[in-house]
Amino acid sequence: MILHITEPYLWLPVNKKNPEVKLHFYCGQTKFQEIDIQLGGTDGDFYTSMDVSRYLGRDIEIRSGEKIPEESLYSIFCHSERTQNVYPFRPQLHFAPEFGWHNDPNGLVFADGVYHLYYQWNPYGVIWGNMHWGHAVSRDLIRWEHRPGVMDPDQYGTVYSGCGFQDKDNAAGFGSNALLFFYTAAGGCNQWSIDTGGQHTQRLAVSTDGGETLRRTDHTILPHIAGTNRDPKVFYHRESGAYIMVLYLEGFEFAIFRSADLLHWEETQRLSADGMQECPDLFELSTDQPASKKKWVLWSANGYYQVGSFDGYHFTPESEVLSSYSTRLAYAAQTYAGVDDRTISVAWLRLDNDRGNYRGVMTIPAELSLVRDNDSYKMRFCLPKELLAYRQLSSTLAENERTFETTLCGKPIEVSLNWSAQETGSAQMRIGDTSIAIDFGSGSITFANPQVYAEPIAVSFDRSKSLDLDLDLVIDQEVIEFFGDSGVLYGAVETEENILRKKFTLASTAEIASLRLYEFVLP
Repeated sequence: MILHITEPYLWLPVNKKNPEVKLHFYCGQTKFQEIDIQLGGTDGDFYTSMDVSRYLGRDIEIRSGEKIPEESLYSIFCHSERTQNVYPFRPQLHFAPEFGWHNDPNGLVFADGVYHLYYQWNPYGVIWGNMHWGHAVSRDLIRWEHRPGVMDPDQYGTVYSGCGFQDKDNAAGFGSNALLFFYTAAGGCNQWSIDTGGQHTQRLAVSTDGGETLRRTDHTILPHIAGTNRDPKVFYHRESGAYIMVLYLEGFEFAIFRSADLLHWEETQRLSADGMQECPDLFELSTDQPASKKKWVLWSANGYYQVGSFDGYHFTPESEVLSSYSTRLAYAAQTYAGVDDRTISVAWLRLDNDRGNYRGVMTIPAELSLVRDNDSYKMRFCLPKELLAYRQLSSTLAENERTFETTLCGKPIEVSLNWSAQETGSAQMRIGDTSIAIDFGSGSITFANPQVYAEPIAVSFDRSKSLDLDLDLVIDQEVIEFFGDSGVLYGAVETEENILRKKFTLASTAEIASLRLYEFVLP
């Protein structure tokens, strides 16, 4: 199929019921894009768009080795604007792409007053594939502005996860304060790279315009080492005077590298930890006991981590593999580079709902620290100060009351609860079709929603140190995040849509010390 490009965007119909087909895009004899898409026609669920502005006034050819109905091909057309997706049940506090699938947060970097959120993105459907990097920016971690995508698949592979780093000292030679993005070129994950014999390698992209555009360099930062080695995370280790990279290799194995210039890397350690896979991170956290002490944390995608020490060459674990998440929804968290006074983490929430023609959301950014627990430490998650600035107290519980009821008015809410010294008793909460049951005797919280989960989700909280329970529920469209036991208990559950117009009720046989309901009012 030949198309004359008269407008900067190419619109393509998507039908979520159709099988995927592979399309190859050429200008002349030069291939410039390859996508897998559930191509629709007049029966499409939504349109997505491809930026073809650099081919204005020229002919492009769309090729495929598969039989594609003419109706679908003739439903592809040029348009002056990119597609937009207005959906009434979109979450307000949790970032979600405008349309399409997204997963891991990538390239998290704070630079020149701006938080950048890049992410794994399939703009051509609501299923995994076609890994690009999408992009959004914020000045307060809460209100996000969508920006154009920054990296597409190419001859080296699809664009897998990676990190961002501001090179303030111009160590790499691209200019002071250039933004460097280390990422995995997933060779073998698209036909383009299969044809050139590509494997997973670590590569570099550079931005000198504040992160708006990323220019891929010719640097292969690390060649293929093992398996599907991927997900580089880079930071500067001041004590040893070097840049550090931690990389996932295969199985439960990781590697640590050092560099003086961010371009040439030397391996200093290989380490393994049972159960830990993908998306590694290595960062230092403050502890509560003693308050001045800090410990290093080696982190992996599933929220498993080890606490230990790091000398710039080797990470020495001082704990067993621990788990930070109480539910399976959060995955592939990454911490922000460029934030000096705290450690901010963002994870992908693996929601199933795709009725809005997008799929998946990010967690609310959380501030991390460590809490002493006998001879080890536990991860603590706290809401960021930026979010708390938007909350307004809406309701409280009258003294000696054990029931509460309110109807939400479309705004996200936080329900902050505390029960003091409860040996027995229970509490039941409901919002829409989601129920939350607390059993103080067994120390369990059970989440149930028959629309979303076939079986209830049970979460345990520690009764051995205190009979108190504090629990904060942050309720947004599609999702509830919960923070309990002063942030040591953390997780998320999916809900039905339009939950912010439903009734919230609470009935407790245990005495409630306090209940505060806050609304988040965003401009």
